[in-house]
Amino acid sequence: MKEEDKGTDPRLEVFRPRAQGLQKMLGKLEAQVMEAVWDSPNAVCVEDVRRRLNERGTKVAYTTVMTTLSRLYTKGLLSREIRGKAYFYTPNVSRRELSSTMTREVIDGLLSTFAEPALSYFVEAVSESDPSKLDLLASLIEKKRQERQEGD
Repeated sequence: MKEEDKGTDPRLEVFRPRAQGLQKMLGKLEAQVMEAVWDSPNAVCVEDVRRRLNERGTKVAYTTVMTTLSRLYTKGLLSREIRGKAYFYTPNVSRRELSSTMTREVIDGLLSTFAEPALSYFVEAVSESDPSKLDLLASLIEKKRQERQEGD
C-alpha cells in the first residue's frame, strides 16, 4: 500500500551558506540518508539505510534513521510504501532535481529581499571567477528579453 507522495517540488526552509553540498539545505544526517537512498537501486527500509551509513563510517541508531527518513518523507523528498510492518522509501527527486530546487529557493529568497545587491554581487562574482561567463550571462539576458517581447 503506497502512501500519497508529498509532491516532487519539496520546500526547503533552511540555508546554511558555510555547509558543504546538500548540507546547505539539509542537516548532515539528512544529507547522508538521502545519499544512501539515491545510491540504492531499490526501495530501502530503515535497516538498509542504517547499514549503509554504518558502512560509510556513520554509526547511528535505528530509531534515529527512522525519524530522519520520516522527516525527509514529510519534506516531500521521499515516497514510502508499507510492506508488512515496515516502510520502504524511494526518492521523489533526483540529486539534480534537488540541486535545482535548492538553487531556485536560495535565489528567490535573495531576490525577494535583496534584489539589487544580490544581482550586483552575482555579476561581480562571475566577472572575478570566469570573465568569459559574462558573455553567457549577457546572451541569457538577451534571450529572455526577446522571449518576453514575443509574449507581449
